[in-house]
Amino acid sequence: MAVLVALVDMASDLYIPVLPEIGHAFKVGESWTGATISINLVSLAFSGLYYGSLSDAIGRRPVIIGGLCIFTLASFACGFATNIEQLLIYRFFQGLGGGVAFSVGVAVVRDLYEGGPKSAEMFSRMQSVIALSPTFAPIIGGFIGALYGWKSIFYILGFFSVALLVAMILFGKETLSPEKKRKKFSSGIRDEYKYFLKRPLFLCFAGIQILSLGWFWSELAFLPPLFQDHYHVSPSSFGLFLGVLMGAYIVGTFLNQYLVHHVGLKLLVKIGLGLFFLTAILMCIAQALDFVSPWIIVMLRFPAGMGFAFVFGNAGTLALDQEKDRSGSAAALIGSMELLSGAICISIIDLFESVALYPLALMMIGCSFFCVLLIIKAKHLLKSAQPNSDASKAIV
Repeated sequence: MAVLVALVDMASDLYIPVLPEIGHAFKVGESWTGATISINLVSLAFSGLYYGSLSDAIGRRPVIIGGLCIFTLASFACGFATNIEQLLIYRFFQGLGGGVAFSVGVAVVRDLYEGGPKSAEMFSRMQSVIALSPTFAPIIGGFIGALYGWKSIFYILGFFSVALLVAMILFGKETLSPEKKRKKFSSGIRDEYKYFLKRPLFLCFAGIQILSLGWFWSELAFLPPLFQDHYHVSPSSFGLFLGVLMGAYIVGTFLNQYLVHHVGLKLLVKIGLGLFFLTAILMCIAQALDFVSPWIIVMLRFPAGMGFAFVFGNAGTLALDQEKDRSGSAAALIGSMELLSGAICISIIDLFESVALYPLALMMIGCSFFCVLLIIKAKHLLKSAQPNSDASKAIV
């Protein structure tokens, strides 16, 4: 499942360094190349909603295989695109198939580990493997793009997805037990997900997970033009910078695997949010003093990278612990809204010129501020709940 999610992540991570090259090839501006990320996130988001509900009804394995088939065909199609419109269409279908990873992949982990610190540890362990994608994929993508062109990146994605598809068919096992399968598949968002709107504690923790990933995706769209156009960093060198940035996240995931057994999950989430604010404030100060360079940005971003590891996964575990009987649909809703949040944040940050750190810092502060409000709301809900309620037991 870690490889599955990492592969879908790579669909954007590999070609981020060559976004300017795609713009030059199709003679379009940054808004068009940024849209190839946004449209992929939107299709990932909405397709995941259906995959999660479907997997609760018929099982995880057949849904994963079906999604991978769509992802594989679309990946090869992206490499054959001859204009930006075709690339946007194929990226949409690539996300349509890839949505299975962020919903069903997470549900599989929930099937195997029944919540609490152990589940949080396994999520963190999976995330440490997934983090290898944004760490090394931009480096690899930068070199591949420089040597063979941007189209070759999509061919490589296609070949890897074929290999994973074959492995899933031959060795993949069903993790959803027959007694936990739901009797019918609800084909509409209204029928299946209206239930979650009445679950405020789930929405609070899910919202924290969703908003924290929003600023992270906006950063991935904001940094390539800043580094390459403003600081004249080459695509291959930018991959190295992005790899170092993700190193902070990897360190955080390993540290989180230890801390989840000794520190409460809610406290870890609060520490992570504090590190977000610290990084954003340091960025604003550095920009005000005009003390900014690619390496300065990397160093200032390090606390937020570790904080992201404390928030992402732990907040999701707290949310899923509220919905043990609907883990597939709950994971799908969280994963879909994460991606939709990313698409929205990318669209917002694309409105600003990437010549200063202020837009990124303000995006981080804005998302973190709303996360703090959700923490306060969750605390209020827990206090008002009965001590012997399922929600209180799950959090304790």
